[in-house]
Amino acid sequence: MKAFIVSILTLCLGITTAYSQCNPPTPAQNAAYEKVVKELQNQFKNNPPSGDWQVFDERHSLGKLELSDEYGKIFRICGDRYDLTFIRAEAASRQKARADSAKAIGDTITQQQRSFVMSTDSVYREADPNRASDLAKSTVDINVEMNAGNYRVEEPMSNRFAASYKTVSVKGAPLALQIVLKPGENGIESRPETVVLLGNWKNNLQKTSRGDKLYHYSYKKGGTMIENLVVTIKAPFEVANEIVQKIDWQALSNTLTK
Repeated sequence: MKAFIVSILTLCLGITTAYSQCNPPTPAQNAAYEKVVKELQNQFKNNPPSGDWQVFDERHSLGKLELSDEYGKIFRICGDRYDLTFIRAEAASRQKARADSAKAIGDTITQQQRSFVMSTDSVYREADPNRASDLAKSTVDINVEMNAGNYRVEEPMSNRFAASYKTVSVKGAPLALQIVLKPGENGIESRPETVVLLGNWKNNLQKTSRGDKLYHYSYKKGGTMIENLVVTIKAPFEVANEIVQKIDWQALSNTLTK
């Protein structure tokens, strides 16, 4: 009996491993991904907010893209993000001084702190409200998810709740939102989110029995190529609006598989 249970567990582990592996893309898939990322770089890196903003961090998978079929070819969970952070020059100097000080005393945790927020729900990790407020004024995060199956305005399971949200008009985009999130469990306020969705998105907000409020995406190609983008700009609305106005959303949309 024990041997039987061990065999079953081994089989389940093998299946889980097989389905969770990321695989090298085909040349066509890699070309499609690189076309999207290069246009994202062209649009966002070249159009920072006005003032003393500079690129602080950029993350993408050019040259090392991997794909996964874990969700039945609906969307890809590996290598399908683009993230860009702008930071004010003064704040960048403070961050460098903080990192240099940590290096001097061997504080490896502080040295490795390059992301200030949780990318999924914008809740600050920082326990100090004053520092969180400073980060809110001095950083702009642009997070791009590719081939999303849904966009969740609210998701109780991850403690994401919206204090308010509304659709806004963005030229070249089928759907855009402005969202104010409720404070997280630590009581620290999250930054406002301006979200621009590109692809075959519809203004079809749905509510589930679990309390989720989401927009669902209907695929035409099954996620083989990149069909949609969810661009989240985490910044005060006036800063996000400036960025939105500078971006050629049609040019980004033209990189997607139709």
